[in-house]
Amino acid sequence: MFMPKVLHIGPCDSPGGMANVMRILAEHPPEGWDAELLPSHVVGSPWAKWRAYRKARATLKGMLSNPEHRPDVVHLHTAADWSWWRKRRFALLAHASGCKVVVHIHSGKFDTWLGSVNSSKTKQMQTDLNSTSAATVVLSDHWARTFSEHFERLHVIGNPISPTLQCSVDERDTNHMLLLGRNDSVKGHDFAIMITKILREKRPQLRLSMTGVERCSEPWVEGLGWVSEEEKIRLLQSCSVLLVPSLFEGQPLVVMEALASGLPVLASDSVHSVPDSVVHATYQDLEDWVAKLDVLLEEQVNSAALSKSVSHHHISNVNVQWRALYDGLLG
Repeated sequence: MFMPKVLHIGPCDSPGGMANVMRILAEHPPEGWDAELLPSHVVGSPWAKWRAYRKARATLKGMLSNPEHRPDVVHLHTAADWSWWRKRRFALLAHASGCKVVVHIHSGKFDTWLGSVNSSKTKQMQTDLNSTSAATVVLSDHWARTFSEHFERLHVIGNPISPTLQCSVDERDTNHMLLLGRNDSVKGHDFAIMITKILREKRPQLRLSMTGVERCSEPWVEGLGWVSEEEKIRLLQSCSVLLVPSLFEGQPLVVMEALASGLPVLASDSVHSVPDSVVHATYQDLEDWVAKLDVLLEEQVNSAALSKSVSHHHISNVNVQWRALYDGLLG
């Protein structure tokens, strides 16, 4: 039986939330659709990144010229800056071959990179999106409002949660905090260490595990590097709270995954597009973070309520929206 195919292009072989979203969407396509992944980015030197882009471009050209492998929809997953400049070339290639195009904006700093509605970047992107008749997807109503004057044909579809995630009913380690994110200053690793150090004055058994870093000078901080999907799920189901002290986020998938697992989340007030079940503290305000964590680490957790708060992000529900969008593009 013939099924239309969507090709997801982006950093699916790299660590991070965007890659996880791509893998979830490809492994669980909407009903009546097939899906493939095409990696276009790697972690490494500028030369390695350039080779990955060139390889992906050549692969796409080959697929577009072969009726047996040609996708019906090319779904581009993009961050800001060079990520978009690479993706626009894929968009132009796909449209020239008669494929429908989806541009899926993930970055939490896309608005600051793009600038005003009259900036040269905005005008160029408007031209690209209009010339390829692309459907532009943002992650939340917040982002739809942010870009409402920049782009037409905006669709709001939130990040999906994998069906493998289950709400944990096991007893959690009340002295174990978690941060999941790449080693980047915007993710707040150093701030999380400072918070933990202060809290340990009253809770000397408290410890912190963080991805993105391999080691730390403090013996009560565990650097995990990058963890497998299985290890991530184990951490989400056993720790006491997830810290998200980021400067900005698009819509952090790890927050949705934590809540689905029944894990409380404390995030910076600069992190939006997340459910009301997330507790917020003022960005970089040590006193506020310590006070909020004092409460979270002591109170009884209603894991079922946390999990229910993100039920609309489960892949089965998100795929209703993706199927409507894909089917609509094909008419």
